[in-house]
Amino acid sequence: MRKAGFLTLLWLCITLLPQGLQAQEQPLYETDTVYFTANRKKISIPFQLVHNLIIIPVQINNSQPLNFILDSGVRNTIVTKLYYSDSLDLKEADIITLQGLGNGYSIDAYYSTGNNMFLPGIRGDNHTVYVLLEDVFDLSTRMGMPVHGIIGYDIFKNFIVKVNYNRKLLTLYRPDYNIKKKRRAEEYPLLIEGTKPYLFGTVEQHNGDTLGVKLIVDTGASHSLSLYLPTHKQLSLPPKVVEAYLGRGLSGDIHGKIGRLKAFKLGRHELQNLTTSYPDEEGIRLALNVADRNGNLGSDILKRFTVIFDYPHKRMMLLPNHRYKEPFSYNMAGFEVSTPLPGTNFYIVSNVVDNSAAKRVGVKSGDQLLSINGRDCRELPLQELLELLESRPGRKLRLRLKRSQEVIRVDFVLQSRI
Repeated sequence: MRKAGFLTLLWLCITLLPQGLQAQEQPLYETDTVYFTANRKKISIPFQLVHNLIIIPVQINNSQPLNFILDSGVRNTIVTKLYYSDSLDLKEADIITLQGLGNGYSIDAYYSTGNNMFLPGIRGDNHTVYVLLEDVFDLSTRMGMPVHGIIGYDIFKNFIVKVNYNRKLLTLYRPDYNIKKKRRAEEYPLLIEGTKPYLFGTVEQHNGDTLGVKLIVDTGASHSLSLYLPTHKQLSLPPKVVEAYLGRGLSGDIHGKIGRLKAFKLGRHELQNLTTSYPDEEGIRLALNVADRNGNLGSDILKRFTVIFDYPHKRMMLLPNHRYKEPFSYNMAGFEVSTPLPGTNFYIVSNVVDNSAAKRVGVKSGDQLLSINGRDCRELPLQELLELLESRPGRKLRLRLKRSQEVIRVDFVLQSRI
């Protein structure tokens, strides 16, 4: 479980590049058309929220509804994993080589144009799709359900997009719809460069320094903030940090450090004591010279608001919700959770952190989670299980684990390491 760890991986997709196009101008595929299938002003689509990420149903050509993460940091629709029963019937598919962030290698993918895309009440024509030939992100086992891909710009550019994190409801409005700002909402200029949305905010560091930062707004990152140290000479690490695996990029793993930022200010909103990731330079080299950005703003901040993305009018609105004052936490249990059988409540411990509370009481990678504080894990959806493991510092947890054929009981107290 990396509440601010594993799932930072999705912001690492944003520099997805065809390898042969890196040294030349990349084409923007603007020939697609996405529209309501009936004469209406808006459509609401329920979504699932796991690890702070929005999952919506998407059909491509004749496929069954597939689970896609809605990621404002991604330009192209990417299919990351298909199962034996899935069929896309891709149009005009060619194999190309892709490269992204991370310390590693390039991978092959099908690149296909001329496809149809469907959401409830919505159709997209002449849609471009990349299908990875290797499941490098392993999203399904980490999200606790089959996850087939990532979609972003094709939705945001064609509609005004309202994300109600409280109700888990996505509402898409026609681009000419006049959305009136509510009294408690605040409006910000949204800078669209290429296909990416940017905001300007202010960070306050432990040493008292305050500086303006340009951040990509990324619904596909589960963390709060990520800051790129090489982009500004005044950016510095907090005094207390932990080494961390921050996620998986298209071309390999991303490592770095996680600490606490004193405050982040956006207009009249000020969020304090945020968990913030600082990726190593090697893993984000491709991103350092893109749009002069200093990092990204993720969904651990966005989920504290109802968010309206209004690309047509280059603005964004934030309306605080009941999560606004919740404290920011990072992996207080000291281990992560994976689901080797996506779609079932079968949970395995993975990546136990050295010197963590779980490590000290003998929790090991590969242990099966049977119960937490008397609650049968088979009856807990992944998001509820994660909320128990990240509830509050000082909370005592009683775990029943299965290791080989032995049932083990351990008790420990949740603690913050940063």
